[in-house]
Amino acid sequence: MFGPRMLIGAVIGGAVVYFLDPQQGPERRARLRSWWEQNREPVMSQAASAAAVAQSKVSATSARVGDKVSEVQSRVKKGPSRPEVEEPSPVHP
Repeated sequence: MFGPRMLIGAVIGGAVVYFLDPQQGPERRARLRSWWEQNREPVMSQAASAAAVAQSKVSATSARVGDKVSEVQSRVKKGPSRPEVEEPSPVHP
């Protein structure tokens, strides 16, 4: 009867009533806006630095993979590096 949808609806409805209250709603919205402005910059800068670190790791890994691919391609083009072995002559009974 009271599933997750009901809970989510109750939370959203409560938030709407809380922030759209005619008497204290404007003050609450202003506090939320102020809090968001103060805390948005550190979160965004952390996300940007994490993205930069991830990008550098991806670039380094891509370069290593490219080197390995080139190495494998050169080995395949050269063919086997073992000496030629004469095939045994067939034995006739």
